[in-house]
Amino acid sequence: MSFVNEGRSPVRPGEPAPDFTLAAAHATGTVSLADYRGQRPVLLVLLRGLY
Repeated sequence: MSFVNEGRSPVRPGEPAPDFTLAAAHATGTVSLADYRGQRPVLLVLLRGLY
């Protein structure tokens, strides 16, 4: 997984989050923000060192 900013400025409050895809934590495959955009609120929590 890479956390390179790719020249983008940080997301400011009120701006939509950029799309991203991550490995699913409790299933096979991936999960994308696009899968949930416009359907329900999404909370992304990155906890370092718990796995």
